[in-house]
Amino acid sequence: MTGGARVLVCGARVTGDAVVAALTGLAGLGPRITVCDDNEDALQRHRDAGRGALTTAAAQRHMADQDLVIVSPGFGPSAPVVQAAVQAGLPIWGDVELAWRLDASGRYGPPKRWVVVTGTNGKTTTTAMVHDMLTVAGGTSALCGNIGDPVLNVLDRDVEFLAVELSSFQLHWAPSVRPAAGAVLNVAEDHLDWHGGMEGYTPDKARALDGEVAVAGLDDAVAGGCLPLPRHRSRRDFVPGNPRWASWGCWTVGWWIGHSVPTYR
Repeated sequence: MTGGARVLVCGARVTGDAVVAALTGLAGLGPRITVCDDNEDALQRHRDAGRGALTTAAAQRHMADQDLVIVSPGFGPSAPVVQAAVQAGLPIWGDVELAWRLDASGRYGPPKRWVVVTGTNGKTTTTAMVHDMLTVAGGTSALCGNIGDPVLNVLDRDVEFLAVELSSFQLHWAPSVRPAAGAVLNVAEDHLDWHGGMEGYTPDKARALDGEVAVAGLDDAVAGGCLPLPRHRSRRDFVPGNPRWASWGCWTVGWWIGHSVPTYR
C-alpha cells in the first residue's frame, strides 16, 4: 500500500470498523478511506468522522476512484460491488489479508507466529484449545479471528502467537497468509452459494495449510485430501481414537494424545 492510497472499505460493522481503525493508524501512509454499506446509520457515522461514505450501488459507480478494496467476509465473490472491483482491475483484500501484511511488515514489532484453525465444524473449540495449550506451555498468545477479536485488533499486543480461527470467507480473501501452523479439521457442504460450490469452498479451506506445518483430519476424506494441495515443509494428519500407521490419534479419556510411530512423516 502506497502513501495516499484510495481505499474502499466494504462493510461498516465490526470488521469494517477494525479495518478503518487499522488504516487510520498507518502513520506516514495516510490512506484516503471511503466506506460503503447499505446501512444509512452506519454510513452517517463515518461521514461524521470525516470519511467518505457510499452505498454499495454508489461505490460500484465510483470504483475507478479507488486503488484498493478491502472487503468484510460477508461480501462474496459474486457480490456486485466485488464484481465491479474485479472489472476495474483492483486488488481485493479481506481484513485478515491486511492484518497479515501489516504484521509481516514489522509495524507492530517482530511478526507473530500464526496458528490457524479452520473447518466446517469444531474450529471454535479447537482454536480455544490451541490458545490454552500455548498459554499453559509458557507462551504468550492472543485468541482472535472468527472468535474473540478481529486479528487487526490484537496486532499491537505483546504476544508471540496468534491462535486464529478463520472461516472459509476470511480465507478466501487472505491469499498471502502463511501461518506457522494451520489445521483443516473437516470440510462438509456449507456456504456453497457464497463459494460457488465445493470446487470453490474446498480450496479456500485448504489455504490454512499454506504455511510451514499443515495438519488435517484423515477421518474426513475432503479435509485429508487437502494435504497434497499446498506446498509446505511439514505435514501432520490425525484421526479420532487410536492412530493408524504414521498418524496422530487422540481421545478425551485421560487426555491422551499419541503417535503410532516415533517419527514424523
